[in-house]
Amino acid sequence: MKNGVGGVWISKGILPYYLNGRKLALAILLKEKPMSRVQLLKAIAEKGTQCNRKEIDKMLASLSVLGVVSVADGVYACNTDKLEGDTTQYTEGQLLDLIGMTQGAVNGKAFYSSTPPMSVNSRGSSGA
Repeated sequence: MKNGVGGVWISKGILPYYLNGRKLALAILLKEKPMSRVQLLKAIAEKGTQCNRKEIDKMLASLSVLGVVSVADGVYACNTDKLEGDTTQYTEGQLLDLIGMTQGAVNGKAFYSSTPPMSVNSRGSSGA
């Protein structure tokens, strides 16, 4: 495994996968503090961060398939040694904020992470 600036390389069989962003924050949180899906959603809600429950479910399922987290009695825990030796220190609150973010909105304000949407042509149709 190679640690990058913003993520970690992991592999599932022979296929490498770059774990970064929200999934990396979720894995780090579950390594420090195993919790159930309900506990995770409650913790994010208590921070005042709105989250998409479907996105959280997708991230948990993806991390489970990759073998980064395991589930026992409904409690998710990061059991991979790939995050060992990670010197990056985040507080639980910072990790919950990262996990709860949704693409397209931060603190209720819209933003674009790539090219902004095309503007609407105010001249009307082209006649074609």
